Amino acid sequence: MSKLILKSLLVYSPNGEKGFHTEFSDSVNIIHGRNTSGKSTLIQSVIYAMGINDSKENLNDINSDDVFFRLDCVLEKAEEICKLVFVRSDDTLVLQKGNETPIRFDGINSNNSYEYARYKDLLSKLIGFDLVLQKKSELIGAPLEAALLPYYISQSVGWVYIRESIGDYRFYKDFKFDYLDYYCGIESGHERINKYNLEKEKKELIFELKQLDSYEMKNEDLKVSKLLDERFKGEAENYLESYQSLNKNLSDREAEHTKLCNKISMLRGRQKVLSQIITNIKDQKPKVDQCPTCDQNLPGDLKEFYNYSEDINDALKEKDRVKEHIKNNASKLNSVEKLITSLRIKIEKDYGVLRLLKSDNITFDSWLDHNANLRMLENISIKKASCEKRINGIDVDIEKLGNGVDIDSLRKVKEREFLSIFKRKVSALGVQLPKETKYQDLYSLNSFPYQGVELHQLLMAYNFSFYEMVMKNPTIHSFPFLLDAVFKEDIDTESRSNIFKFLSQETKFSGQVVFSVAEYKGDETSSNPLFNIETIKSEYFSTDTKLICIGDSKTKRSFLSNTALIDSVLINDTMNLLEVV
Repeated sequence: MSKLILKSLLVYSPNGEKGFHTEFSDSVNIIHGRNTSGKSTLIQSVIYAMGINDSKENLNDINSDDVFFRLDCVLEKAEEICKLVFVRSDDTLVLQKGNETPIRFDGINSNNSYEYARYKDLLSKLIGFDLVLQKKSELIGAPLEAALLPYYISQSVGWVYIRESIGDYRFYKDFKFDYLDYYCGIESGHERINKYNLEKEKKELIFELKQLDSYEMKNEDLKVSKLLDERFKGEAENYLESYQSLNKNLSDREAEHTKLCNKISMLRGRQKVLSQIITNIKDQKPKVDQCPTCDQNLPGDLKEFYNYSEDINDALKEKDRVKEHIKNNASKLNSVEKLITSLRIKIEKDYGVLRLLKSDNITFDSWLDHNANLRMLENISIKKASCEKRINGIDVDIEKLGNGVDIDSLRKVKEREFLSIFKRKVSALGVQLPKETKYQDLYSLNSFPYQGVELHQLLMAYNFSFYEMVMKNPTIHSFPFLLDAVFKEDIDTESRSNIFKFLSQETKFSGQVVFSVAEYKGDETSSNPLFNIETIKSEYFSTDTKLICIGDSKTKRSFLSNTALIDSVLINDTMNLLEVV
């Protein structure tokens, strides 16, 4: 575990000959001053000096004066203790470790720049920060903001939302789980990464298999060569028999199709003749109509009239019967046509390559010319077998990972541990914890359904609870705990007292803590001890607590001062560091 401790901060403008300088206590540091005096600026300057760009835009006002920042720290790591000096001016940063040669980085204002990537890798290795996150389809090292996230509560959103004080993690898949696992000491991240890499390799191998199959199926020359090899080895008989059977079936169906077409044509001709007969019979009624040949009236006795009626009935019945035959045969014809179409498609798909065999007039001698294709087929077969073997091996490896320690069980253990700590701190602040599990479980928490003072106190309890969880992890780096604006403007006196008591107890056993408190000495509340920082220090905090006043607790925007007492040797040494090559 590495531990970074702040020692001093210098912010100086050579052009305006104004600046700010303070030293830090290793325990508690209270930044106080009037609202908008520059308390947040101090905390953001610390972050900016370390090369983290998240608060860059908030420092535009002082950066416009061409200032430079110098942050002196001590890094405790294993049995090694060394001094770190960060010097930054706009997009240039110089980092010096102990007495080693300073390292210069130019162009770090963008997190996507090459120089920033160099600096990020160096600082991450220095403090032992190796959180890996998934972005789109690749795994990358987490941004430096994530290294500070558990240790920084911003004034803007830190007292409203969880895990949003610094950085933007919307584009990282499962960020919350990876982040919490990492800082709680659950060794699941690397297992998940291994599983992800294995699954990615498996997908690539499956894609390669499909490509090999597709190439083999679509290449007609390979099909011909394979079929020739099978023929001269005596293994093509089944292939040809299957083709002949299918082709005979097609021939039979085509013959049936022809017969049905002829039969339907005959029936339609008969139907036409019957229609004409019926018309003629109707025009030759007995004793009424004349014979069409001799112009005599047709006989009209009962017998002839009966025969006439019987002819008409027989003709009509025959016409109906022919119509029904046409309908039935047409249905059979449709079925046969569909079957013929299906057979032709199958033959074309499965046996179209035979046309090439015929057109090439292949013999044993010409088969030798296809050996190159056979060698290619052999190589494809070997490659496919290799892919399949590796896929099977990956499946075994993934199964082994799945049979390891149950991540959900580990997370449940951490959630119970966190909830125990959380309840204790919530009780110390005198606030009610929501009963719903989604507001108590560490891996479910994103916000709380409260507002005002209650929300502020709940988030304070949560942040200190998670901070305690992180500090229990011996493998995680440690930064100073930075809390910007521990009070809201509308916090009442009783709640203010409770928060000071809470901070007093928490900071006794924590690492270095820096927090800011608004104080206005011209206000009528200045007579109240809870608004007097000197009184607060003596009553709630240890004697080594450092009070850092911005301005005189009366003026606004007083972070940089012309009257600041800054050692010229320190200024010159800092400027010399900025000039290293």
